[in-house]
Amino acid sequence: MVLCSDAAFAAENKLLISRFKNADGDKVVSYVLEQIYKQVGYEIAFVDYPGKKSVEKANAGETDGENMRRAGLERIYPNLIQLSQPHVDINFRIYIKGNNVFLPETDSWKKTKIGIVKGVIVSEEMTKDLNTVAYDSVGELFEELNLGQIDVAIATDLIGGLEVFLHHQGEQIKTHGAILKTISLYHYLHKRHEALVPLLNKEIARLRKHGGLEKLYVEGFQVLRSKTKTSD
Repeated sequence: MVLCSDAAFAAENKLLISRFKNADGDKVVSYVLEQIYKQVGYEIAFVDYPGKKSVEKANAGETDGENMRRAGLERIYPNLIQLSQPHVDINFRIYIKGNNVFLPETDSWKKTKIGIVKGVIVSEEMTKDLNTVAYDSVGELFEELNLGQIDVAIATDLIGGLEVFLHHQGEQIKTHGAILKTISLYHYLHKRHEALVPLLNKEIARLRKHGGLEKLYVEGFQVLRSKTKTSD
């Protein structure tokens, strides 16, 4: 897939979108984005990269866009155009195993070994100057939490929640405390596809207004769950 040129994809109304890794939650978001593109007459495929490399590849024009990132990255990556409508809203949460006591409003932050995923800028910002361990994937993050190698993990409801649901049921991993932060994530397109931006904005706005986006996420979860059961 990586060897296919973006020109060949675009010529057939097909785009290659870079994506930050390939956790289960990312697969659900990818499913939703696929359906949005179908509504405007395009087909998309994904290629996975670690950390910031995903958005860097999109900015360099080696792919046609970036799956999902927070707002404002066009100031850093000038070749990318941010859509005006977010296609996913996520909540960052603390995950613990068992009955670990962790109080974010006290010195517990400083005394706790905190796990995050490399390249997730929000998690890196929230834990700056703290005792953190950064892992290459959300799967590795939760495996280390399960093994007791870290005290807590920071992940989102969508990606972290799916990881626990699909791979750690019955292991006493759960969210703890209030939501740390809620952010909206946006799709970015390389500037050569500027003409597509208003079409995608309009479709996402329509879906958000009428509840269609939530329905697509339910569908995406069901598709992922079905594939997981089949592979088992």
